Amino acid sequence: MTTTVLPSAPVVLERRFMIRSVRPPQDAQSARIQAWTCLAVFGWPGPTGSAVAIIDQLVRNAPEFGQCAGEGIEVRIARTDADDLLIDVGDRYPAFPSFERAVAGELGQGLWRVSQRGATVSWHPHEHGKTVRAVVGRRL
Repeated sequence: MTTTVLPSAPVVLERRFMIRSVRPPQDAQSARIQAWTCLAVFGWPGPTGSAVAIIDQLVRNAPEFGQCAGEGIEVRIARTDADDLLIDVGDRYPAFPSFERAVAGELGQGLWRVSQRGATVSWHPHEHGKTVRAVVGRRL
């Protein structure tokens, strides 16, 4: 199991939203729109386009690998005092048996693409499923 990467500084701004997983392309589009708005409100100085692409990919992965089709995908975007961005995407499936291989690109390209955009990717199980986290610095 991989331990979730913890922020290096306190969280100063946070937004949570739920996306009902019905059709992955539309789910991702909804997440992108909400992410652009959120990052603009946060005034995050990092690469917004990369952060939105990371959110898009994590939301697209949730129905396929998180077994949450027809259920909610929980999204949390948080900015730390050090200007890191925490992106958490939660689903209802508590396991992630091949996480390291997925990040390495051996099992699909989604998490590999997220890591190639400069994010540090981790995950942790919880009582309602699991959360995949991407930590993005303001300078990728």
